[in-house]
Amino acid sequence: MKATHLPLMAASVLVCGAVLMALLPPVEACSCYPVHPQTAFCESDYVIVVQVVRQTVSKNRMHAYKIAIKKEYKMSEDAREGLRHGKLYTAQDEAQCGVKLEPNKVYVIAANTPMVGLCNFVRPYSNLTIVEKRGLAGVYRKGCGCNIEPCFGPKCIVKPKTCNWSPLLPKGQCEESYGSCVPAGRAQEKGFPTKCHWRRSPRFGECVAKNGGK
Repeated sequence: MKATHLPLMAASVLVCGAVLMALLPPVEACSCYPVHPQTAFCESDYVIVVQVVRQTVSKNRMHAYKIAIKKEYKMSEDAREGLRHGKLYTAQDEAQCGVKLEPNKVYVIAANTPMVGLCNFVRPYSNLTIVEKRGLAGVYRKGCGCNIEPCFGPKCIVKPKTCNWSPLLPKGQCEESYGSCVPAGRAQEKGFPTKCHWRRSPRFGECVAKNGGK
């Protein structure tokens, strides 16, 4: 029998493909869409400040954390029922969006169920800016009728009752840490604002200036 040979071009493609795959970094399974803290607040069933007491026994590839709730910014009845045992759960592996919590550390958590991960708003309380703390305490609630739309291109489409946000740019990072999206004027349609704009604190201006006005 005659041995079959791949054409030279096909063989070259296979070799190049193998080399390329070897050079590429491994793909992580966890991928999260950017979410502004205000959006996390408005779309979550609960927003709380907790202290992690300890990590408890892990089951079914899950970590469990015993928590003490220090403050409630927002809490639905379903969320209260789900948190009645004072436990949060997360995947063991970061590739599956698991988040690591440190015992005795205080966190702000915004989510819908006791199962939390990297795509939820889970931040050490000490890392929040004063504007973010005020936002969670009440300012963000005033803007829950507005939308914050991530924009990744050079031009953002202007939409009704929407604030455009460029999370990958320095200005967008300033809007995240020092801005909130609130109704502009009194115009209402079915109880919702027709226009919204960024409410930028003095610290926002300082942040932008520090980044060269970009």
